[in-house]
Amino acid sequence: MNPDFVTALSELRAMAQRAFIRIPVFVFGDDDFVSSLLGTMPDTQWVSDKTGSGASLSWSKTKQLLGQELGSIALDLRYHIDVERLCAITGCVRGGELVFLIAGDKASVSSSLFASRFFDYANHDDVACICQHSGYRPPKNAYPDQHGSVSAERFRTDDQNTAIDAVGRVLHGHRRRPALLVADRGRGKSSSMGMAVSDILAKSPKHIIVTSPRFANAETLFRHAAQAEHIHAKGKFSLEADNGGTLQFVAPDALLREQPSCDLLMVDEAAAIPLPLLGDMLSGYSRIVFSSTEHGYEGSGRAFSTRFRALLDDNAKGWKEVKLHTPVRWAERDPLERWLFDAFLFDAEPISPSNKAAVSYREISAIELAGNEALLKQLFALLITAHYQTSPNDLVQLLDGEEQQLIAAFMDEVLVGAVLLFREGGFEPQLAKDVVAGKRRLRGHLLAQSLASHVGLPEVLTSPLTRISRVAVLPACRRQGIGRALIAHAEQTTIQQGMGLIGTSFGATLPLWQFWSSLGYVPLRLGVSRDAASGTHSLQLVKPLGDSPSWYVSASRLFSCNFAHQLSEQFSELDPYLVAKLLAHREAPFPCEAINQQVALFADNHLGYDLCTGSLWLWLIHWLATNPVYNESKGCALLIARVLQRRPWQEMAKQFGYAGRKDMESAMRVWITRQLAHQQKGS
Repeated sequence: MNPDFVTALSELRAMAQRAFIRIPVFVFGDDDFVSSLLGTMPDTQWVSDKTGSGASLSWSKTKQLLGQELGSIALDLRYHIDVERLCAITGCVRGGELVFLIAGDKASVSSSLFASRFFDYANHDDVACICQHSGYRPPKNAYPDQHGSVSAERFRTDDQNTAIDAVGRVLHGHRRRPALLVADRGRGKSSSMGMAVSDILAKSPKHIIVTSPRFANAETLFRHAAQAEHIHAKGKFSLEADNGGTLQFVAPDALLREQPSCDLLMVDEAAAIPLPLLGDMLSGYSRIVFSSTEHGYEGSGRAFSTRFRALLDDNAKGWKEVKLHTPVRWAERDPLERWLFDAFLFDAEPISPSNKAAVSYREISAIELAGNEALLKQLFALLITAHYQTSPNDLVQLLDGEEQQLIAAFMDEVLVGAVLLFREGGFEPQLAKDVVAGKRRLRGHLLAQSLASHVGLPEVLTSPLTRISRVAVLPACRRQGIGRALIAHAEQTTIQQGMGLIGTSFGATLPLWQFWSSLGYVPLRLGVSRDAASGTHSLQLVKPLGDSPSWYVSASRLFSCNFAHQLSEQFSELDPYLVAKLLAHREAPFPCEAINQQVALFADNHLGYDLCTGSLWLWLIHWLATNPVYNESKGCALLIARVLQRRPWQEMAKQFGYAGRKDMESAMRVWITRQLAHQQKGS
């Protein structure tokens, strides 16, 4: 090994330790060169999928590193770039360390637009570069020694003290006044919550619950709480203080299902928990502290922050936000952090037009995006602002997505909206049959493949269709018809390409359904499991742009048949108002005269509910299918919840605000009486 390279690494490490920073180091060279160079850094953790690479950890197993504080690491990028895990792992590296990015010797000629852009960032001013053939290049930026920077293991920053005080006010102050701790990664949110727990349990035997998407997210909190001498481990998921106080981890689904009591609920990495579940936590617990990462691999970003703040405004008027700015795991102006933010556009901010002007629309290619960093940054900022969950993988998709099209809306040359499209389907019949039979799995083709597999119709995959992946409009430019115009352009593009179908998929909510149904999109499938990101069921819709293929008619009928019967089991918790809309204009059997007579007797209080549930079910299904305008009342929602979804009377009374079953049956009778009278007038 060239002694100059060894000296360079030694000097870089010394610089990182003096300034308490992390320095990214790109390494270019063949296998022998890379192995020899990194062999001079024996305390470095390797992450690689290369077989026979010794003590390296495969990329698929890197989750076990999350929640830890890491030393220097070497990330092998020669076979693929797992950007999600790269961003996650680097956030765990402490100040004073090096992060090696192993690029191999052919990275510069990659055919991937994303990879080409990524490796261009080897020339970033905060990056050191070691190349087997061209030597060593130090970072261009200078880093002054920061002897005052210390690890958060021993000291608390002023920001952390503010956060700890805020936690105390939630516990001891007025009820229903939660706190939200917000920061970029490495600012000590989780450690602040852990130190707050330590302070609380030192004074009184409180019971504190922590919830988070995974226990790994809460490990930092637990570690800092456990540093106090008076607190001891009590199993993997709980701590106990000498005075009897406890800290316990409970997963979000178990928390809401079992509703365990506690003095204080802490929600770590709230951005990774579905918003509806956070709303349920607000309803069920009166003293809560939330933490959320503003930028980073956790995704969500500002779109989550905006929606969650609105949720807090509606449900907890006295909530308080605390922002932590000072990093604790590394010093300010950290080179690795600055490089990550630039390379993955974590801090991309949208640009709003200075004045309202005519909107123009045009297609943007991936090649244009790769060659126009300012436009790419505008687009990514738009996605971060408009969508619930945006991650570094979306950057890869924008530049390398196959069969992808992007139509953008501009106002005074400022990007104000975009629709992202993918061409799907068009496969040979035998391949389509193999997919439905579970023998094959296709890369991509998310909508066509899901419909074909779950509905059981291979013909879906033989028909070419366009999938609308995302529609995004700047908040300041919404309600001006830009989103509808983008979709109209997408439909016209689909027709011009000789395709007769266009579809989309999204987490089903009443506002989204009303928007898409108003444009003629018809539901063909509702996922039976809730989406991990939004907490909603995935709704898949398709719109024929010409003659409908036979499979489309069959899929629509299958949805009508299955959805009505799934309501009492798979969709028993679905919003009744959304249920009403999804059943509108669907096929439903006409109830016979005997069924109508039973319903009328129930309405007149001559027949009990338990004696006519089947008749009520058939009558209501038909009524909803034929009366889409009149299905938004509370009485209608009450009937849907009980008759179709079979929700318990006690649960319904709490949800709808009734004293008990008797009052609810009375409300049902009143509503049905009105509908029967309306039907008689119409006839």
